[in-house]
Amino acid sequence: MAISIAIILALLALAFVAYPLLKGVPALQTESAPDSVQKPELKPDASTTEQEVAAKTALQEVELDYQLGNIDEPDYQTMRERYMRRALVALKARHDEEQAIDERIEEQLRTMREQEKESE
Repeated sequence: MAISIAIILALLALAFVAYPLLKGVPALQTESAPDSVQKPELKPDASTTEQEVAAKTALQEVELDYQLGNIDEPDYQTMRERYMRRALVALKARHDEEQAIDERIEEQLRTMREQEKESE
């Protein structure tokens, strides 16, 4: 009885460990050297919100790596500058999109007011 329980527990543990391998879950990537710091690239077809989030995340990762001592000062300054520019570009693009939406809303409101005046 005890042997069968031990075998069942061992099979369950084996299944638990082997499941991700059989399923094909991608391995986690860990970087520790400055050359291997992951640099998320902004895709031209990605929405501005995704670009903004990617840039902010990259800035946070660079800051953390610098504070942990994984990257030195010149690399930190270079990468911080690059990601700061990307974040600003994404913020400006979002602002421009919002301005365009606001202009369309204002135009529709003007049209509705004119139609309301004409109907009176």
